[in-house]
Amino acid sequence: MMKPLYGQIDRRALLGGLAASALLPRIATASEQPLTLWGIPASPSAVFARAVASGDLPNVAFDIWKSTDQMRAGIASGRFKLFATSTYAAANFYNRGAGIRMVNVVTWGVLYVMARDESVSRIEDLAGKRVLLSNKNEAPDLLFRLVLKWSGLDPDKDVELDYVGSPGEAVPLYLSGRGDVAVLHEPAATAALMRAAKAEQPLFRAIDITEVYGQHTGRGPRIPQVGLAANPEFLAAEAELVAATHAACVEAGRWVLDNPQQAGEMSAAYLPLPAPVIARSLPFVHLDVQSAKEAQEDIEVYFNHLMSLDPGIVGGKLPPDDFYWG
Repeated sequence: MMKPLYGQIDRRALLGGLAASALLPRIATASEQPLTLWGIPASPSAVFARAVASGDLPNVAFDIWKSTDQMRAGIASGRFKLFATSTYAAANFYNRGAGIRMVNVVTWGVLYVMARDESVSRIEDLAGKRVLLSNKNEAPDLLFRLVLKWSGLDPDKDVELDYVGSPGEAVPLYLSGRGDVAVLHEPAATAALMRAAKAEQPLFRAIDITEVYGQHTGRGPRIPQVGLAANPEFLAAEAELVAATHAACVEAGRWVLDNPQQAGEMSAAYLPLPAPVIARSLPFVHLDVQSAKEAQEDIEVYFNHLMSLDPGIVGGKLPPDDFYWG
C-alpha cells in the first residue's frame, strides 16, 4: 500500500552504509555535538541524504523538517544551522532580518500540469478548464499564474482555479474526478501517475511548467527553486564545513541522477514517500547542484518575476550580493 505523500512523518537520522568518496575533503566540525543537515520532505532530499551518507562529512547527521512552521522555529532559535529550503523563503528570511545565506541550488523546477487526455499540450489549451492546484499565493501558484499570463490567459477569467491545501490533497481529489487538469509538484505528479496506472485510469504529464518558463525567459528550463541555506553565524564559524557540504552535494547530485533506484531505496526511510515514487520522480525535478553565487543571475530573474505579482514573497526586494554563497 502506498504511503501518504504528506502528513505525520516519523523521521530518523540517516544511517551510513554507502561507500565514502575519496574525492572530497574530510572536514571535522568544531562542535562537540553532531551537526544536523535538515532536508525537505520531498524527493530532492535524496541529494542531501547521499551527501551525508558519503562519509565525507564526519559528525554531520541528516534529518527532515516536518513542516514549514518547524523550519521557521528552527531558524528563529538558531537551531537550524544548515537546512534545505526554497530560495524565495531564504530571501524572505534574509530581508526580514534573519540574515540567512543561500549556499546552493539543487532543484530547478518541479511543477507539472497533469491531464486525463492528450488534448492538453500547451498552456493555451487550458482556456475554459477547471484547474485543481494547491499552495495558494505561494511560489508555485505565482509561477502558474505567470505562465498563464505569458500565454495570453487571464488567471482570474480564462480558467477556473480550484485551490486545495497541499499537493497531497490534490492527488486523490484529481483522481476522483475533481478538476479538468491538475497542477502538481513533484513528487506528487509521479505519485499520481503511479496511482492512476494501478487503477487503470488515463493520466498524462501534459506540460512542464519549467519548460514554459524557460521559453519565456530565454534562459532554458531553469527555475532555481530549492537548495541549501545556512545560518550566518554558523557560516562564518564553519566556512570549511559549509564548503565541504556543498562539494558533497555536487557529488551526490551526480550520484543520484546516475542511481535513481538506489537513491529511492536509501531515501525512503527518511522521506514520507515510498522508494518507487522517489526513484521515478528524480528525473523530473531538474537536479543540478550549483553554488548560490553561480546561480545568482537565475535566482534574481526568478525573484523579479515572483515580485511582479507579489513583492512580499521575498520580503519586498532582491537580497544583496552577500546573500549568495560561493
